[in-house]
Amino acid sequence: MRRERVDLAIVGAGPAGLSAALAAKAAGLDVLVIDENDQPGGQIFRQPPRPFRIEDRAKLGRDFERGRKLLDAVAAAEIKIENNTVVWNVGAGHLACCSGDQSWEVESGATVIATGAYDRPVPLPGWTLPGVFTSGGVQTLLKSQRVLAGRRVLLTGTGPLNLVLANQLAEAGATVVAVLELANPRLTELMPMLLGPWSLLSDGIGYVTKLMRRGIPLMRGWTLIEARGADQVTSAVIGKVDRDWRLIKGTERELAVDTICLGYGIVPSTELSRLIGCAHRYDARLGGWIPEHDPYRESSIPNVFVAGDGSGIGGSLVAMEEGNVAGLRAAMRLGKISEATFNERAAQSLQRLRHLGRFRAVLDGLSTPRPGLFERMTDDTLICRCEEVSLGDCRQAVKEGAISLMELKPRLRAGMGMCQSRICGPTLVEVLGGLTGQAPDTIKPFSQRPPVKPIPLAALLDAEAAE
Repeated sequence: MRRERVDLAIVGAGPAGLSAALAAKAAGLDVLVIDENDQPGGQIFRQPPRPFRIEDRAKLGRDFERGRKLLDAVAAAEIKIENNTVVWNVGAGHLACCSGDQSWEVESGATVIATGAYDRPVPLPGWTLPGVFTSGGVQTLLKSQRVLAGRRVLLTGTGPLNLVLANQLAEAGATVVAVLELANPRLTELMPMLLGPWSLLSDGIGYVTKLMRRGIPLMRGWTLIEARGADQVTSAVIGKVDRDWRLIKGTERELAVDTICLGYGIVPSTELSRLIGCAHRYDARLGGWIPEHDPYRESSIPNVFVAGDGSGIGGSLVAMEEGNVAGLRAAMRLGKISEATFNERAAQSLQRLRHLGRFRAVLDGLSTPRPGLFERMTDDTLICRCEEVSLGDCRQAVKEGAISLMELKPRLRAGMGMCQSRICGPTLVEVLGGLTGQAPDTIKPFSQRPPVKPIPLAALLDAEAAE
C-alpha cells in the first residue's frame, strides 16, 4: 500500500484549505492537500473539469474570478494537491485515503480539516419529486458542467446564495419565476452592516439590483409550502410567513414551475472532526454542531486544526483568513516559525476576522432557522430518504420511548444510508426536539463511523490487506 509522510496534511482544497497550504508552505512546511474534486477551488471557487475549455472567463462567474488570485498563487507555490481523492478515515497524524479503487495512507505532524459545508436539507411535501434540487446542487451543475437544471425555476429559502444563483440562472437562459426569501428584516436589524466591510455590502446590493433589472421578483417573507406534480414538478404552492417563519393562513398561491431550488443555508461538514474525536458544541447561527477551537483554529486535539465553513459557517472571505491563521499556527507548532513570527504574520488575518465577524453576525441572525421552518412537514413527508423514514415514523418511535437519535436509529434505520445522516441528521435534531421538547443543543448527533463517505469495496479490501 502507498504511504506518504508530510509535515502538514490538509483535507479540502477550498478557500480555507488552499490559504492554509500557502501560509504553511511559505513558513517552510512540506504540505499535501487532499480533495475529492477534479480540480481545487471548493464550491465557491469551483472550476470546470479539466477537459472543458471556456474561452470567456466571465462565464465562470464572479466567484471564480475572485478565487483566481488564490488558485494562481497555489499553482505558483507548487503545492502538491491530490485531487479525486476521498479521506474516509482519520486519526491523530493519520489519514486513510481512497483514489479510484486504491486505498493509501498519509502520516503527518499536523492536520488541517477544511472540509467545507453542504446544503441544509429541509423536508416538505413534494420535496422528493424530480425537479426539486438544493440550490448548491443546481449551482454545481451550472459551474462545473454548464448545465441548466430546468427552464422555469423558483428559488426558495434564505441567505445570499439564492440571490447569486438566481442571477446566474437568468444569465444562463433560465426563466426565474421568483426568489422567495424567508427573512423580512426591519431596517434597524440591517444597520450594523453599514459598519462594513463595504465589499460584502456592495455585493448584496449588486445581487438585488440585478434581480430588479431582470424583472425577477424578490418576495421577502414568503416560502414554499408544497411542490406538486405527478412524475415531476409542475407547480409550487407558496405562502407568506410571520417573524417565526410560520405560515400565514389565507396567503397561499400556486406558481407554474418545472424546477425548485431549496436554499435554506448550509451545514458544516464535521464528519472528520467528529471521527477524529474533536470536542464539538452546538451553535445554530453557525450551522449546528461545530468543532471547538481556540482563536488560532487549533481544536481540542493538539496539532489538529479546523478552518472554513466546516468549523462554522462564515463564507469564503472568512474561510481564507481562518486558513491562513491555521497554516501559520501549524508551522509554529511544528517548530518552523517562532511565536513572535506567528503573531506578526497572523495579525492582519485576525484583525480581518474580527471585522468580518460583525457583518456575518447580522446575516447569521437573519438566516438562522426559526421554528416554523420545520412545521410544514406532514406525517407522510420523508425525512431520511435513504431508508424512507417519514415524520410519522419518527412520531411513532417517540411515542414508543425514543428520545435520542441513537434510539431512533435501530428502530427506523434513520442515518444508516449512503449519505450517512448528512441529509436527515440536521432535520432529525429539529424534529426530535419538537416532538420531545428538548433543545437542539442537548441532542447529540449520530456517532461517526468510517468510511465517512462511500468508497469502492476494493479499496476497503486493499486497506485491510495492508494491515
